[in-house]
Amino acid sequence: MLKITMTETPTEARWILQGRLIGPWVRELRIIWRKAIRNHKGRACIVDLNDVTFIDKGAEKLLRAMSREGAQFIADGLYIKHVLEGLKISRHSGLSRIIASFFAALLLSVIVYGATTRLDSEVVKMNAKHDAWTQTDSGNVAHASNSPTSPFKGMEDQDYVS
Repeated sequence: MLKITMTETPTEARWILQGRLIGPWVRELRIIWRKAIRNHKGRACIVDLNDVTFIDKGAEKLLRAMSREGAQFIADGLYIKHVLEGLKISRHSGLSRIIASFFAALLLSVIVYGATTRLDSEVVKMNAKHDAWTQTDSGNVAHASNSPTSPFKGMEDQDYVS
């Protein structure tokens, strides 16, 4: 069961909810909220949840929507404060996920670019070492298979059977 008490002043509309905010009571609160929000007239909407004992997932969704539409919640109990804190986090999580995804992509591109640059420089160094090795090996001349003075010139494509 849920009891809804509404008081209105020129500056605010105060809602006091008492009981369990579940199933059919969530639907009832949604209907009442929709009607009231049309007559909002610039007043602050304060929703007192101090006497609410349980909030189901449907109620969390409704409270999140009410928050986006300007409702401010009052709660002293740890359970309700915890639920409201979860709503606050998830309300901003869409933007947080977008920002986190952007920075993750940026970081990944920096890592990949840095690794590719280092890899390219390492390949250049290895090629230079290989070229130097093929030209001289401790004073002895070594020949690459495609060099003009290679003893294997013209034999690159031949099959050898032992």
